[in-house]
Parts: sequence; structure tokens; C-alpha cells
Amino acid sequence: MEINKNNISLAIKSASFPVLAATLVHVVGDIKILDDLPKPRMAMLGEIQGYFTEQDKQLIKSIALPLLEKYFLDTELKDFYIPSDDEMHKIMNYVVGAEVSEDYVPMMLDELNLRPSKRIKNTVAPNKRDMKDFSALIIGAGMSGILMGIKLAEKGIPFKIYEKNSSVGGTWADNTYPGCRVDIANHFYSYSFEENHQWSQYFSQQPELEQYFQTCFDKYDLAEITQFNTKVSAMTFDDSSNLWNIQSINNGSEESEEFNLVISCVGQLNQPKIPEINGLELFGGNIFHSARWPKDDQITGKKVAVIGSGASAFQIVPSIADQCDELTVFQRSAPWMFPNPDYHRDVEDGKKWLLENLPGYSRWYRFLLFWPGSDQLLDSLFIDPEWQGGETSINETNDQMRQIFTDAMLGQLRDKSLIPKVIPNYPPFGKRMLQDNGAWLQSLQKDNVRICTHAIKALTHGGILSNDELHEFDTIILATGFKAQEFFTPICINGGDGFFHDQYGDSPQSYLGIAFDTLPNFFSTYGPGTNLAHAGSIIFNSECQVKYICSAIDYILENNIKHLKVKQDVVASYQEKLEARLNQMVWQHPNVSSWYQNSKGKVVTTSPWRLIEYWKWTKKFEASDYEL
Repeated sequence: MEINKNNISLAIKSASFPVLAATLVHVVGDIKILDDLPKPRMAMLGEIQGYFTEQDKQLIKSIALPLLEKYFLDTELKDFYIPSDDEMHKIMNYVVGAEVSEDYVPMMLDELNLRPSKRIKNTVAPNKRDMKDFSALIIGAGMSGILMGIKLAEKGIPFKIYEKNSSVGGTWADNTYPGCRVDIANHFYSYSFEENHQWSQYFSQQPELEQYFQTCFDKYDLAEITQFNTKVSAMTFDDSSNLWNIQSINNGSEESEEFNLVISCVGQLNQPKIPEINGLELFGGNIFHSARWPKDDQITGKKVAVIGSGASAFQIVPSIADQCDELTVFQRSAPWMFPNPDYHRDVEDGKKWLLENLPGYSRWYRFLLFWPGSDQLLDSLFIDPEWQGGETSINETNDQMRQIFTDAMLGQLRDKSLIPKVIPNYPPFGKRMLQDNGAWLQSLQKDNVRICTHAIKALTHGGILSNDELHEFDTIILATGFKAQEFFTPICINGGDGFFHDQYGDSPQSYLGIAFDTLPNFFSTYGPGTNLAHAGSIIFNSECQVKYICSAIDYILENNIKHLKVKQDVVASYQEKLEARLNQMVWQHPNVSSWYQNSKGKVVTTSPWRLIEYWKWTKKFEASDYEL
């Protein structure tokens, strides 16, 4: 869009008006302008208009339009105004219609880069020992691996990246199934330092996300130090040399290389989980996991079964229902859904224009998305031991949310026989909350679609045996999730005192999900207890972890440290706090069974911490926590 009066006016129609008001402070250079504008009500998840009336919006537009025309068209305009920290705090309060605690202000200023003056790239490596004898290995070139690579490259630290696939993107390269998309608002699901103003949808689909990470990878010149088609099979730490020996398979050939430091960025959702069903190998038709979607069409005109009703199935079923002759969903437990009309909606051209051209708009928009989805929900996820509301809620607030979500689903159901099948029998937020724009329940009510809630007994040559009935299928899709609890699988890791998976099984012990007392010179992103199920974006947590790891590497190099391992008592103390908190949370409720839990029913993947807590703990490496 060309910058002219007409296009400025059109763009404002697509604006988030609390955000537009905030940017006027930068435009006029005076925070007092907010005194003349309507005040938003408290921000809620998914609500970006502050509950303004049309009259409120027209008033803001009437004030904003001449100011923006002057800003963009008057060459004599003064420089972009950067408010003080106190003023930034006041703008935060205005945008979200509530008091942002003083405790959160530094995190918001730092992590969200709300102040343009701080948004500078650090390309100067600190004064360290000669680094020609130091090298680090990053395992994985997905979201966290690329992030880790960018930050190490900025510091001038020698490293390599091993990536098992032929391209970057991790989860967004592996999962190519129809309908695959992010369920966190895209303008927040991105690196804080690398915005994309041209997302085509508010919750973008897989190809666009894969391209975003490829673009970041290319921009920071990571290709030269990345070895694709390389699967790490084993790694062993040598105490005599203080080096990791990495065994890998590169395009079928076995290789070995040594590194001073290893950083795992393989994540939790990279190894498909194949269900243990009798006769799985007997099925004579097409069968595949959702994360290994075939390139040829095995859906159109077929009788198709989808096993599972979690996040992947929730996206697949609406996308393929019209192509199938028949489609049956085999469901163990129904998902809770958060009403979200924007889930499949395109971003307006005017919104893209504002994000791209109006200084400060994209940062305040990101903040508005972040704040209500940060720590505001967490208190409602604690189990109230005195609660008498039954087994399908955990406290009064949770029960109210259950009723809201239930009513939203009931309002979509023409076929009332589906009610007992689609209303969950566990508390809201006990499992991953899915985004609902109506597509799921519309699909389940199509003439060629049905849902089966009986347990699967076995697979036969021609189909699935359930409730003593044989269902015949041409294609079976396993939307059965990942081995999230089996961290670092299938890599065989020996830190010098034994094999990691023998020591921990599916109950890993760590500090911050980053460091392990059995693995020297080793760090992890998206490790145990760091999955986010209550707040934010996993990219936020990854940025916290990468900042901590970079701080640790600075210390290692500045002090010529050869061997570093977190202390056992530090891990034990952290694990005690972690498990005590998790035991109070909805994810540990007896009616809940999910991928957050290990084989013993213990939650091991997910974080119970406030984002502000984790941000503070990971802000700086503390050498006193480690054996050096």
C-alpha cells in the first residue's frame, strides 16, 4: 500500500485501537495524549479492541488520522519519540486496561523490545580466551536450534549445527499434514528480535511457519556451519579430555567428532509415538503417523480412520473430511476448546500496513497479545482442596470456564447425540487447550463423518476392531502424538557415569530444564518441565533458555573452564520445588491423562512457573550452582 491519506484512513479501520492509541504517544512525543482518549477495559485473551464501543473507536480515529497524516506526509516532523521507562509502564497499563505489576516491567521492556532504542544487534564478542580450541555443537535446526545458532554467531563463538532433516524448521518441517497451523497468535509466535509483519493469517499454517524459520536461518548465515541429514546416534563424555565424542550418521555414513560443549535443541515433539495396538502390523491398507504424512494422496475417495482427537487430529479432520468417502475418528477423550473466531482468519492488508510502517505499532500489538496470555491464567489452574464441584473442575473459576466452554460447544451442536462424546469429563486446561472456530464440531456433524469412543481392541487386515465391531478402512492416520517424556530419544547419551536413559527413564531430573547433574558441558532447550500449557509462547521460554546458556558460555570462556556440571543438590532442590508445584496443578488431576505425564502418571514435560519467575531465574548464569 502506498503511503497517502486514503490508505492511512483505510489502515486505521484495521487497527487494534488500544495499540493505535499507544503509538500516538510516539508520534506526538507526549504521553498526555492518552488522557484525551477513551480507556480500554481489561484485556482478555483474543480481545484486541479493549471492548471499545464504535463511538470510542471513532473518537480515537478522529484524533489519530490527522496526526498520522502529518507524521507520514510532513517531512518536517520531529524524530520518533522514545518514552522513559515510567512512561512505558503507563502506556502498558493503558493498552491492557489494567495495572501491570512493577515486577513485570523489566521483563516486558527487555524481552519484548518495546523500546526501539534497545533493539540493536550485539555483534561484538566479549574478551575471551583464544577460541580456536573451543567448539560447541547444537543438535537440531528447529526453532530453538536456529535461535541458539543466531546468538552464538553474534558472540563469535565457534559452533556447528547437526540437523537430522534435509531442511530447517524442526516441528514445522516434520508436520506437513493438511490443516497444520500454529495455535498461538502469529504476531507473538516469532522471535522477539525478528518480527514478520506479513503473516497472511492470524494463526498461520505450516508452510508459512517453515518459511519464517528458513528466512531467519538464511538471514543470519547459518547454512555454512550446519550439517544436514545428520542424525546423532550416540554421545559420550570423556573425563580425561573434557570433550564430548559425538557419533552420528550423515547420509548413511557413520562419523565421529569431538566438541567441548553440546546443546540439545531437539525439543519434546520430534519422535512420533506409535500406539501399542494389537495387530498394528497386520493392517493391509495405508497407515502412517500424522508427523510422517505421505506425499501421495491416500485420502481422496477412501474410507479413512483417524486415531486420536488431540491437536493434530483437531486440525486434520476438518481439512480432509470433504475428501474422504467415509471418515471415522477414534477418540479416547474429548478435547477442551477455546472459542476463537480468528483461528482461520486472514490478516487484513491495513493491519499489515500498520505493522510494517507505523513505528511502535508492532511492538505494542505484540505486548497486547502477550500480556493476557502470560501469567493471568495460572492462579485458576491450582486445585482447590476444598472445592466441592465434582471431578470435572478444580475451583470456582475453573468451573465457570468449564460452563463457558461447554455452552460454546452446545451452541454448535445440531446432533445432540454427540453431546456425551464431545463434552470432556475432566477439568478445563487439564490437557492442551485447542482453538475453536467451529470447524471441528462442524466436521463431526457431516454425513460422512462419525466419532467412535469405544476402545480399539485390535487392527486386522482390513480395518479396526472396536466394541466387537469390525470397521473397514483403506487408510489409518495415527494422530497419536509424540514421545515427549523420553527426552533426547533416540540418542544414546553417556555423561561418564552411565547412560542417561538408564538413569532416568521417563522421569528426568534437571535444573531449569536446562542442565543435568549427570551430563557435564551440556545444556538443553525445551527440556523437562519447560513446556508451556498455561501461558505465553514456547519461543519465549526458548529465548530465556538461550540467554542463560549464552551467559554460561561467556563464563566458561572468560574463566577458562574445562569441565562444568550443575550440582546434585541444586538439581534436587529445584526438582523438589517443581514437583511440589506440579502436584497442585490441574495437569495432575486424577481425571487427566495426557502427554504431559510419564508412564507413572507424573507430569514431567510441563512448567508450572510464572513466566516472570522463569525469566528471572534464567536471566544470568550463577557459577555457584555448578561444579567447576
